[in-house]
Amino acid sequence: MRPEPDLPLSTFQARRLCRLVAEAFGEAGLVVEVLGDHVVDERGRAHGLRDLAAACATEPPAAWPEVVRRHVHAAVSPAPTLADLDDATLEASCVLRLLPAAALPPDWDPAAERVTADLVSVVAIDLGDQALMPPADALRERAPLLPWRERAADNLRHLADHLPLHHEGVAPQGAPDDGFDVVVGESGLVASLALDLDALLDRLGLADRGRGVLVGAPYRHQLALRVVDGPGAATALGHLVDYTRSTYAVAPGPVTPLVHWVHEGLWRPTSSAPPQDPPLARAAEQTRGGRVATERLHPEVAAALGI
Repeated sequence: MRPEPDLPLSTFQARRLCRLVAEAFGEAGLVVEVLGDHVVDERGRAHGLRDLAAACATEPPAAWPEVVRRHVHAAVSPAPTLADLDDATLEASCVLRLLPAAALPPDWDPAAERVTADLVSVVAIDLGDQALMPPADALRERAPLLPWRERAADNLRHLADHLPLHHEGVAPQGAPDDGFDVVVGESGLVASLALDLDALLDRLGLADRGRGVLVGAPYRHQLALRVVDGPGAATALGHLVDYTRSTYAVAPGPVTPLVHWVHEGLWRPTSSAPPQDPPLARAAEQTRGGRVATERLHPEVAAALGI
């Protein structure tokens, strides 16, 4: 029952997580074997631990047992279908979700709204412990008169105000102006809050000063951002790029390794690296020695940063 060392936890924390997971499955009547970063139950079904480990990492130790119980309950409970949900539940639980375009099958929704060349915004059904990702045509067939995207956007705005979040500032020692803000939470919709950036900034006591916001969404439980508000933002971009890329490489549920400049609702990668390159390779080209590779900056980003 050796914990997997690449879980986002210390060895002691990983061992505790494995014990809590085994106990929670036991309460559900299942015996599981812990195998590194996943468990296998007696029916041969595998259940990954990386999402759960990431969720626990954002919570105090005393909250872990309940977080684990909820996660295991969702894992062993049969997922509902659209037909199982009434109209009121669907209207209240549909929400916009930010996803890498590569995560969707080609025919899933040809009309899915593109946020960038690599990212899409889709309508998901968030049931708290469970989430549904039905194809767009299934949603239209289920409720053809419901304005799905508009209602999902309204619900996301509500989440931006009420979703449990942990917010902290990250900055190099002795250089507070060169830092950025990190937001994490148990919900897998934290990264999607970037789709309603003004509402999230208002929640955090921040505001777009008219020159946009630098946004990193490395994985679905986390956002990292910096308002472009002065000379420190250019230096902060280098730190933000390195942070986003390294977190994306190890975190569960990755979204994008790229930092984007969001201005007036439009998302632009801060780097002008060739779009046909893989996202992680493009992210690696954004900095050099911890500093922004200014020759690769998108011209509009460079102008906003005053470079």
